[in-house]
Amino acid sequence: MSQFPLPEWAVAVEDAQFTDPSLVKSRAAKFERTIKRRNFLEFAAALLCVFIFGALCVFGVIEGQIAFAAGGALCAVCTMLVAWQLHKRGSYEPQRPEENCLEHLRAQYQRQYDALRTVPLWYLGPLAVGVFGFYAIMIVQFTIMGDLAKALEGTWQPILATAAFFGFVWSLNWFAAGKLKKQIEQIDALS
Repeated sequence: MSQFPLPEWAVAVEDAQFTDPSLVKSRAAKFERTIKRRNFLEFAAALLCVFIFGALCVFGVIEGQIAFAAGGALCAVCTMLVAWQLHKRGSYEPQRPEENCLEHLRAQYQRQYDALRTVPLWYLGPLAVGVFGFYAIMIVQFTIMGDLAKALEGTWQPILATAAFFGFVWSLNWFAAGKLKKQIEQIDALS
């Protein structure tokens, strides 16, 4: 809107600006595509992990390595839990008819912000239980077959690399949450 419907409005507020609804709708559509693409990739990765850990579980059962099978099953279950939580917390909610574009975009930003800042609880936590539980099972198995020093010798590097990777994922999500917080503050400033 380039002109005020009533000239008196311009006198009362000289710096008044109106948000173009088409720009907000475009921004919301772009954000929706981003969230759906991220979730598609996450669900595909989860499916691959469940397949791999499920195969490890089956292999463990066939070979009579029950601890190995339990480790694979634990990782598969934890991965499914993460995928369920992603769907529950990080999916894009459709716009309700009574909600205007700006309210809808703000609600989506808030939903994703809440999901990203709690990633250690619902994403990294279950994955850590699965992966580090698998490592612990392997260390116990190798300790039974040999000695603890030899078991730790071959596992401390993967454990350290996994912990560093989890830290990296946490920091990426924390950074993304900060960016979303700024977007929310910008929308709030319009109110």
